[in-house]
Amino acid sequence: MSLPVLVVGAGPAGLVAALQLARRRCDVRIADRSAWPASGSRAKGIQPRTLEVFEELGVVEEILASGGPFPRWRTYREGRLAWEKSIYDLLGTGQPVADPAIPYPETWMIPQWRTEEVLRDALRRHGVEVEYDAAIVALDDDGSGVTATIRRPRGDERLRASYVVAADGAASTVRKLLGVTFDGVTRDDERYVNADVRTTMLDRSYWHNWSRRDNPAARVSVCPLPGTDVFQFVAPLLPGDDSTVGLATIQRLFDERSDGVTVTFDEAPWIAVSRANERLASRFRIGRVFLAGDAAHAVPAAGGQGLNTAVQDSHNLGWKLAAVLRGAPDDLLDSYEEERRPLAARLMNGLDAADDRGEVADIFQLRNNYRGRRLSVETRPAPGSVHAGDRAPDAPLSLRDGSAPRLFPVMRDVELTALAFGARAADESDAVLRRHAPADSFRVLDVRKESPSTADTIAAIYGVAPDEETLFLVRPDGHIGLATDDRFAERLDTYLPHLTPGTTA
Repeated sequence: MSLPVLVVGAGPAGLVAALQLARRRCDVRIADRSAWPASGSRAKGIQPRTLEVFEELGVVEEILASGGPFPRWRTYREGRLAWEKSIYDLLGTGQPVADPAIPYPETWMIPQWRTEEVLRDALRRHGVEVEYDAAIVALDDDGSGVTATIRRPRGDERLRASYVVAADGAASTVRKLLGVTFDGVTRDDERYVNADVRTTMLDRSYWHNWSRRDNPAARVSVCPLPGTDVFQFVAPLLPGDDSTVGLATIQRLFDERSDGVTVTFDEAPWIAVSRANERLASRFRIGRVFLAGDAAHAVPAAGGQGLNTAVQDSHNLGWKLAAVLRGAPDDLLDSYEEERRPLAARLMNGLDAADDRGEVADIFQLRNNYRGRRLSVETRPAPGSVHAGDRAPDAPLSLRDGSAPRLFPVMRDVELTALAFGARAADESDAVLRRHAPADSFRVLDVRKESPSTADTIAAIYGVAPDEETLFLVRPDGHIGLATDDRFAERLDTYLPHLTPGTTA
């Protein structure tokens, strides 16, 4: 009997890790020390790449229906409107527009409690329920499994697990039990109050912002949350401000910082005080235990990268755990830290700072890539615009059966997709994949043969010349693992054993 994977923490990172495993029919349990699901808007911006992840997980429609685009930003001075801009004008990017390669160009606003609710519902459809009031108090990794002690009101349970995914937040108990350092800074002098508030005295079409004339740091932001009747209230606490915050404090902060604007807040169903926390775990893998999300990194708040990075951590890790449980080599799991930690480390330096490869963080996370890592094999002497390690772009298909799907939904139905430009690339891919993977786990798409009317568009998106023979092997998480233009069978035979159990009978 196989051992379950234990996921610790039922925030976005934990829920995505559990969902990745459950949808691959792996036994999984997910435990959270809280007595009930978390409330509050908290992280509210879902970046375009995360929306693509949510499509792959089968929940994007619910996420889109539950949220909305970011409202226009209004800044007031002396009680009057000073200026109004879109969030993209503030970023200097201009209004994003969907194109065949990018189906979700905009950042989507949805309160975190609703994102988690959507993920919990999806997990429930796979027969997995979050176990609340279940705190991990001890772990013992003996090399062949992990024994976790789970403390509940009714008593302790000892659970034997194959692996543990620690997604239990910046104050991670699991990380502390393992003795993993969490390097960085916590800025006690930078405190913020975040709250969900109700008022009928502000236009819900705009994100409203005020600051005091004599002290720009004394500012306050009030943003409407789509699909709800509340606003998110954010304000820094200045030296001398009490950390004990209630509705009266929120009202006082607003009154002091808004130049006499009359707005009354009727209720604050959720209030939290936080400190600026910028930290990075020294390791993401410790034997059979993995750190994900805020347990692995507390990234700067600018740009709303925390939740999105957390979701993509678990999206990366989940399929690898499932593959190893089915017999793929264990060192596949080493690629998790190798791929994800550098992206988190780069965010520690801010969105504008280049990393050691000269790359700057992409706020939309579409350009995040794993180029040069062990699972990103690029053999072409002159790659086009899309390299091994990159996110595989979406593309329009027009198949011979009359259907016109997008590429993403086609890839979602299988674990591996061989995107072949040329008959030889397609034929050799099919023959090799049949030796390494079950027939229902992969798809070979012969682009020029199966989608002739859009083949030129797809080739342009992927940077393939008109008569060029090229193969892209797309991994389960939508990143390109192998990109090659020669010796297709040999390249695949060498690459696939890193991801699969081995040759099939």
